[in-house]
Amino acid sequence: MFAIEVADACSGIRSSIALLLTGLLAGHMFLRDSWAKACVVAAILPVTILKNGIRIVTLSMLAIHVDPEFLTGQLHHEGGVVFFVLGLVILAPVLAVLRKSETRIRQARTVPVS
Repeated sequence: MFAIEVADACSGIRSSIALLLTGLLAGHMFLRDSWAKACVVAAILPVTILKNGIRIVTLSMLAIHVDPEFLTGQLHHEGGVVFFVLGLVILAPVLAVLRKSETRIRQARTVPVS
């Protein structure tokens, strides 16, 4: 049997907060329209949940199949950065699609109808 406990000082929580702040900053810097910025904010929650799920599964599988020390080792305590980067990789295409959508909408508004 295997039990998983998420501690208050978990680096996954800190990396989730960093992902939220980075996503907000990226939305502000790269997007103009409010609807696109709202979409980035809305995408951050599922990306964070997915990232933390991957983190929990990865650490659990490593602990079960390789060494139980993975649950208390360096990857567990300082691995938030690794999974933060994973979250950014997942969020980047969302930002790219929204930016492209803004450009298309803006161009459609400025094309004169003849």
